[in-house]
Amino acid sequence: MRSTHTYAVLEVPRTVYAAVRALLAAASCDHAFHTNADGEVIDMHGIALRALEPRPTSGDSIEVGSLLSRATKEGRVEFVLNGELAQMDLAKAREVVGILQGAIEAAATDQMLFQFLTQTVGLSEDAAGRALLDFRELRQGARGVVHPS
Repeated sequence: MRSTHTYAVLEVPRTVYAAVRALLAAASCDHAFHTNADGEVIDMHGIALRALEPRPTSGDSIEVGSLLSRATKEGRVEFVLNGELAQMDLAKAREVVGILQGAIEAAATDQMLFQFLTQTVGLSEDAAGRALLDFRELRQGARGVVHPS
């Protein structure tokens, strides 16, 4: 006897699919995973989704983990910031580390410059803030975000 399944297949971002799949697998809902002509699908019949309530934190909630892509058999990094999931390949993860390190150093420099300008030079906070914008433009070539990707 062969069972049949009737459902509409909705395409979602891989990160959404991976998160739902991981939760269903952790809940031992292996019966929800089917293979059709296009590959694996999740049959959501009888399954409802609810958004998690934000967890109270004393700051930003960050979780980082590693995984192996089932499709490509390549390592990936999973990054969750305040409940928002992102997965990236290793090259992108390394790029993000560099971007974060640069931003950390820039923020530390901004803090030291602001203290110097207000405490030693005697500028008002507004004047020091405007001077920081000028320093930022010199440092990164623009006043805004350095790495928007």
